[in-house]
Amino acid sequence: MAFFHGCARMKLDNGIGMVFKGNLRFGKFQNLLMSRFLSAVFFLLVVISWLGLLASRRSCARGCAGSSSSACASEQVKPSESTTGYRVPAPLRDLGKTHKVRLVYFIPSDREPTKHYRQKIITVMTILADVYRQSLQRQGYETEGLDFHFEDGKPKVHLLRGRFSSAYYSGRPEYEFLCTWRRVLPEVEAAYGSARKNLYIIFVESYDEAPAQYEWPGGVALGARYSANGGVGMFSSWILREEFCAATIEEQLRLLADDTPIKDRTALGHGRKDSPRYQFIEDGFGAVLHELGHAFGLPHDKRNEREYIMGNGFRHLRHNYLPELKQPRIGFSPANTSILAYSRFLNAKADRDDNQKPIIKVEAPASLNAIDREITLSLELQDNGALGAYVVYVKSQDSVIGGGKLESNSWQQRQTFPLRQLTAGEKCQITILVIDRGGNLASQKVVVPVD
Repeated sequence: MAFFHGCARMKLDNGIGMVFKGNLRFGKFQNLLMSRFLSAVFFLLVVISWLGLLASRRSCARGCAGSSSSACASEQVKPSESTTGYRVPAPLRDLGKTHKVRLVYFIPSDREPTKHYRQKIITVMTILADVYRQSLQRQGYETEGLDFHFEDGKPKVHLLRGRFSSAYYSGRPEYEFLCTWRRVLPEVEAAYGSARKNLYIIFVESYDEAPAQYEWPGGVALGARYSANGGVGMFSSWILREEFCAATIEEQLRLLADDTPIKDRTALGHGRKDSPRYQFIEDGFGAVLHELGHAFGLPHDKRNEREYIMGNGFRHLRHNYLPELKQPRIGFSPANTSILAYSRFLNAKADRDDNQKPIIKVEAPASLNAIDREITLSLELQDNGALGAYVVYVKSQDSVIGGGKLESNSWQQRQTFPLRQLTAGEKCQITILVIDRGGNLASQKVVVPVD
């Protein structure tokens, strides 16, 4: 009866079973009767519970078998935080959009693809799509997120064999900064189409195994916007190494929680030799988030370095998936999110027939003093359809300093923006970016001398 007594004590915490209170003292015969009575009640409760569980399972099975949606399947397959300790992102699915991301794995003539490359790239994209979708939705924007080209029910990864060796694409031994970009992209465009008409995410198998100050020599992480319909994010495939990238999302989250030192290697975000495994993953996966932001036209925003993806927030990627860390999730700043929200790749309602960019007029002061900590601009913005959002970026600070959502087809306002320390003799270059609701992005620069 010990187990039943334990159950009775737990029931009392919920205010149930109080009838037993004060009636636990009996004579020998009464104790025997009570013991047999309680045994019978316990047996009856066990039978009822077992029958209820059986009925519940049969009901779930019938519901899943008769449903055309994937809801039941996702409930059965998707791990929960209570059982794994991780927040598990939803799997990728074909959203049926006209604007899709095209995935390319580029292999030089002297290299072979890494093992399970398709599944690994899908893992990276699952994280990427989740962060973008969550960042927009948390700030109140309606979106299904990024869509990808699918084939046979899975995201399609194009395997492209390069014409030359890895040394040609990486620029070994100098590893010139833009060498990989300039030599790989023309071959990708020749195979699949212009970057003005495709949004490419390209993984290049051209890094080397030699020692390096950070990560691996020949690494690359770059992004650029080409039009409302296209752009490029290009990345070194050291990201896909076995020790950093898994073929399943569940295993990937376990790697993201792993702080095992990687011998003789230094993660850029960590800055010390033998950096922990998760730091390389945050550097690698995070770079994909960050550089794709540039492919959407986003500038850096360093006002909150720990949380903003277009700052260094991407180096804290695991905050989004390990609730036990009790840290704020990373995402895009409100200003940059307002630009993302009207991308043709993220907004299903964007006017894809509108290819006319907004018009920007700016009035700035004739000069600034080195002691000034703010600047006032007169902005006049117009569009043939409807304006979406704007951001203001300062080159010397390499950061957004303001911006937000717009509602009409014209907007005029005089606004003051904060500045960090200026240097006498410098030229303060300010860029205003404006996107309309067709996804067209315009920019206007002004240069103000500092006395």
